[in-house]
Amino acid sequence: MIRDPRRAPTLGDVAELAGVSPSTVSNVVRGSSVVASRTRRRVLAAVDQLGYRPNAQARQLRAGRARLIGIVAHQLTNPFVADIATIAEREIARSGFGTMLCTTRDEPQSEESAISLMLENRVSGIVFLSYLAETAEIAARIDGSVPTMFIAANESWSDSVAVDERRGGELVARHLLGLGHRDLAFVGPIHPDHADEERREGFRWLVEASGGSVASLSWDAPDGALLREGMETSWAAQLTGQGRATAVFASNDFTAIDVLDQADSLGLRVPKDLSIVGFDDVSFAALRRINLTTVHQPRHELVRLGVEGLMGRISGRVNGPPRVTLAGGDLRVRATTGRAPA
Repeated sequence: MIRDPRRAPTLGDVAELAGVSPSTVSNVVRGSSVVASRTRRRVLAAVDQLGYRPNAQARQLRAGRARLIGIVAHQLTNPFVADIATIAEREIARSGFGTMLCTTRDEPQSEESAISLMLENRVSGIVFLSYLAETAEIAARIDGSVPTMFIAANESWSDSVAVDERRGGELVARHLLGLGHRDLAFVGPIHPDHADEERREGFRWLVEASGGSVASLSWDAPDGALLREGMETSWAAQLTGQGRATAVFASNDFTAIDVLDQADSLGLRVPKDLSIVGFDDVSFAALRRINLTTVHQPRHELVRLGVEGLMGRISGRVNGPPRVTLAGGDLRVRATTGRAPA
């Protein structure tokens, strides 16, 4: 075989050297399982000898899609979301794809702009790292044109990988009940998403089934008004007044840390006077000064399962209706929970 060394090797060159058809080389390069192992080894040896590299741009044009995955997150100021985005980018790169990251700040217009940009750039799939402000509108905009995957969140119209939020709430309830707490509170945002609601309901169900009570609080920490069952109240009333809560379960670690600050301003000792639990296990929750008891979300497992599922859809190995995969979370008991005060 004589080839001009100044010319980049082609798929045809590999086929000629290996003594196979170009379609066989194409199957080997694509990772197809239809080629016999002996032939595959011969083709791969020819690829190495010639230094052949598939033309990615031509492959993308033939497929009609770029080797690009869109990542949508509402913000990256939350360390949990930032960690998930970093891990997702790395896992996607291992699959041979690039990424296009857009943050939306929970704004419907930003969500629409991000999705439009991704579809215009012919992404092969889209990963969502948080719930959407206008989920029905985004579902209609995508309309099944590309595979989608929610990670650490879930929607009925898309594949999703998340922890069992309700079970997480039950883990917290079981822990606090075991410490003797009976008057408890749950605090979440003024406008909760599906995860907030599931965490609250799992927590409330088990506490009330065990004879305890749960005050349902809403708070956009740290500066928003505190509401109890829709009525404005104060942390002093909830944590120091008659029938006060001896333990608070916050829907996320950021809110839990703000509750720690409120307890400190009221002169309450944690955990002697008040126990506090968060959710997510963000990177700084384990710092010695914070040492927050929290529900740990297995970031690497969530991302791995999510990216594997998305690549399965892109390659055609996975078909059918949307799938929900639940990953296991666990409670990390640290210094912010203790026995209920007498």
